[in-house]
Amino acid sequence: MAKKQLLFKLIQVFALSCLLIFNGLLLKYILNQDFFTLSKNKTQAESTECLTSKENFMGFDLNHFEISKSKIKTGQLLPEILSDYGVASSKINQIIENLNGILDVKSIKAGNSYAMIHSNVCVRPDYFVYEINQYKSLVCDLSLVNCPIVIEKEREFRRELVGGTIKSSLWNALEEQGVSLGIIDQMEDALATSMDFHQIQLGNSFKLIFNRVWIEGEPTNEGDLIAAYFNTDRHEHFAFKYEVNNKKDYYDLNGRPLRRSFLQAPLRFSRISSPFNTKRFHPVLKYSRPHFGTDYAAPTGTPIMSVGEGVVTAASYTGGNGNFVKIRHDKTYETQYLHMSRFASGIRPGTHVNQGQIIGYVGSTGLATGPHVCFRFWKNGVQVDHRKLSFPAGLPLPGSILSDYLAFKDKIMAELNTITNESALVNSTNSKI
Repeated sequence: MAKKQLLFKLIQVFALSCLLIFNGLLLKYILNQDFFTLSKNKTQAESTECLTSKENFMGFDLNHFEISKSKIKTGQLLPEILSDYGVASSKINQIIENLNGILDVKSIKAGNSYAMIHSNVCVRPDYFVYEINQYKSLVCDLSLVNCPIVIEKEREFRRELVGGTIKSSLWNALEEQGVSLGIIDQMEDALATSMDFHQIQLGNSFKLIFNRVWIEGEPTNEGDLIAAYFNTDRHEHFAFKYEVNNKKDYYDLNGRPLRRSFLQAPLRFSRISSPFNTKRFHPVLKYSRPHFGTDYAAPTGTPIMSVGEGVVTAASYTGGNGNFVKIRHDKTYETQYLHMSRFASGIRPGTHVNQGQIIGYVGSTGLATGPHVCFRFWKNGVQVDHRKLSFPAGLPLPGSILSDYLAFKDKIMAELNTITNESALVNSTNSKI
């Protein structure tokens, strides 16, 4: 009897031990799975934006899915993102293979948005969404049943007409009228060889006509400048975009191309801090000596452009000039750009550069009291004040094209004449893209 009781107790102890071991293994599994996933989701949530409004996101009903949005960080890669959300490496490899030819996963852009879509936040996500650009997104079913799907938002052009008067700065005047940076760049490109934006004065006025891209009823920064007008103290400046032989360019009132040999300045929207002066007092050396250049002050890192097409003859450092680039444009003209913080990629002696190409970035290397570029201009080996030079316009359009251009220009002029100096109008006439 005693032996039977002892055997029974041993069986009970053994069963209890087995149960404890099983429970321990089960708890470990749960911690490694659900809790791990929840912890991952919690960590991700610290840097994500959760969508909770009862709206539709990329075709997903928020009544049935939870969306966590975030942005690509510098240096972050798609495999890393998916792995952080618990996607198996075998699936990641298949996803990357599926995306071949649609998206270069090695060059996803920092700052672009992505989203993870969960039907249950306690487990791994069901879908991955990546914003290729502001009008195109990629959706991937992480079960690989349907991956990828490319979704394009509805886009349209809307005609916009704006006008303004310079009260503090050109930048402020354009910003007040809602003109995007992309249109501002096009405006300066259109008029860069015919007028000097660094000498604009208070009271000068402008008018612009452009087609802005709207996506699903919201304005974007993208667009296409059609015409620009500036009234400065000295002249009226016009630019009209016109297509000839499948190439669009800007022309003046008489059909002459506005693109000339040289831009008026190597920077956009800076200020002249020290003009060409044969008797300037040097701020570092503390004595007067000629300043055979024009200083353009701008924040460190501002892109510096080549004012004309040519070949780089020097890209190096000297104590006074700091980092500098010198370019020969032809047998007559050379230009030099001093005090750069760094050179642009690929800029070295022998490199061919185009007009407007970025060659370096503003800095204060060498003898400089602050960030600026000292721009120097040679004519037949002699340094001259480039702002006093006048370069001839190109030949007007040939007669067979000129009559059509003039008719087009007159039509656009009629639109310009409807713009006041303080107006901003979005035309209700739209065109789908």
